[in-house]
Amino acid sequence: MRQSITACLLAFTSVFLVFRPSFAQDPPSQTVTRVLAELAIQTKTDDISPAAYHAAKRAVLDVLGVTMAAYNAPGIAPIVEQYRDWGGKPEATFWVFGGKLPAPAATFVNSTLAHALDLDDIHHASVTHITCIIVPVAFAIGETTGASGKETLAAIVMGVEVATRLAVPGKRKLKAGFLDSSVLGGFGAAAAACRLKKCSVDETVNALGIFYAHASGNRQALFDRTLTKRIQPAIAAQAGVVAASLAQRGITGAERVIEGEAGLFRIYGVEKGAMPTAADVAGKRDSWEIERVEYKKFASCGGSHPLIQGAIDLANEHNLKLEDIAEIELFGVGVNSGMVGVPWNPQHPIPHVMAQFCAPYEVVSAIKNRRFGPAEITNERIRADKAVSDLAERVQLKNPKEFGGDYPGGHTIRIRLKDGRTLVASRNRAHVLRPDLFTDELLTKKYLDNAAFSELCAPKRAEAIAKEIMRLDQHKDITQFIQQTFVFQKTPTEKKGTKKP
Repeated sequence: MRQSITACLLAFTSVFLVFRPSFAQDPPSQTVTRVLAELAIQTKTDDISPAAYHAAKRAVLDVLGVTMAAYNAPGIAPIVEQYRDWGGKPEATFWVFGGKLPAPAATFVNSTLAHALDLDDIHHASVTHITCIIVPVAFAIGETTGASGKETLAAIVMGVEVATRLAVPGKRKLKAGFLDSSVLGGFGAAAAACRLKKCSVDETVNALGIFYAHASGNRQALFDRTLTKRIQPAIAAQAGVVAASLAQRGITGAERVIEGEAGLFRIYGVEKGAMPTAADVAGKRDSWEIERVEYKKFASCGGSHPLIQGAIDLANEHNLKLEDIAEIELFGVGVNSGMVGVPWNPQHPIPHVMAQFCAPYEVVSAIKNRRFGPAEITNERIRADKAVSDLAERVQLKNPKEFGGDYPGGHTIRIRLKDGRTLVASRNRAHVLRPDLFTDELLTKKYLDNAAFSELCAPKRAEAIAKEIMRLDQHKDITQFIQQTFVFQKTPTEKKGTKKP
C-alpha cells in the first residue's frame, strides 16, 4: 500500500512540474546584492581590461582637474574648516590642502570638491555623477589599506560597475525628485571600499545592505539653488566608507535590497516590475561601465550643455555680440522644470549656484565669452557682468509647440537680431556628451585649463602630474602618489582675487 501511495505522489509531482503555470518560477538562487558583492570581490585585478584601466585613469585625471578648479568655490571654506575642527584619526589625505582626516571625513570633503562646480562627469545610462563618489572613496581606503595604484584603479572600475549595473538598462529610473547619484552611487562606494579592505563576499553583502539604510538624496537643493546640492554625492561616498567599515566589524545589513518588500525600486522606482534581477546584473559584458562615462565641457548641469554648445556655435559662426541681439528664445529645456529651464534671478544671494543651473544665463554668457567654465561663474564675475545679466533676464523659455513651423528637435535656441535676421541652432546630448568626444588630448586640455584657473601649481607641474596619473597602475604606493599629485598646501582663505567664496 505504501509503495502505491509513493508511486502516486511521484506521478502527481511529475505532472505538476510539467504542467505548472508559467508564473510558477523557481526562486532565484542568489539575490541581486549577493551577485554584485561577488562581482566586486571576486573579479580578479587581471580580469579587468586595459581599456577599463585606461578609463579609470581618465576619471582620476578629470576628478583632479575639477577638484583643483573648485578648491576655492563657494561653500568649500566652511566645509574645510568644519572637518578640520572636528579632526580625528589621521588616515586619509585631505586633497589640495594636505593633512589627514579619518577616512569617512576625507572622503566627504574630497567628494564635495570634485562635484562643487558640476564640471565632473556623467554616466548617462544611470543618470549619475559617479566618479566624484567612487574616486575619493578608492583613494581614501587605498591609503588606509596600503593599496597599490593598480589595486586602487581596479576598485574604481568595480565601484562604478556595481553602482551603474543597478540602473542599466534605462527603464530602471527613480521617481522624479530623487537624486540618482546619491541613491545609487553609494552602493558603488561601499563595493569599492570593501574590495580594497579585502572584505569577504558576505561582508560586502552586508555593506551594501548597510548603505541601503543610508540611501537618500533629492533634487530640492538644486531646485532651491543651494550649496547643499554639491555635497549630496559626498554624503553617499562617506556612507559607503562607513558601511564597509561597519560590515567588516560584523554589523549586518539587509540582503534583499532589491527583492525585499521595502526594496530599492519598490520605494524609489518609477515602474512596477522594472526591478533588476540577479541575471540582469550578473555576468561578463563586452565592456566596462566606466568606459561609458561622459565628460563635461561646461561648468553647468548636463541638461543645459546642448544649448550652451549651440550658443557658442552661433556666436562663432556669426561673430555675435550681445548688443546685436534683440531677443533670445530657448525651446526644449523643460520650462519651469526646476532643473535649468528657469528664469534668471540676478538677486540670488549666491549667483554662482544660480548660474550653474539657469539656461538663460548660461546661453547669454556663452555667446559673450565663447565658453562657460569656472571663470564665468565666480560670484564676482557674475555680479560685475551687468550686460550678461540684463540680457539673461529677457531670455524667453518656451515649449517646443510654441516654436511655430517644423520644430528642429532637441534643445533649440532661436536668436532674433536687431538687423532683422533670425538664427537657429538645435543640439542634443549626443552633440556634447558622448564618451568619444573627449579624446585623451582634449581631456588633458580640460584638466590643464582647470589647473591653470586654480593657480595651485605651475603649468610644468600640472603637466607632470597628468603624466603620473596615466602611469598610476605602476605606482606601488597610492599614499605616496596622492601626496605627489593631489596636495598643493593651500587653504580656501589664501586665494586672492575673484575666486574667493
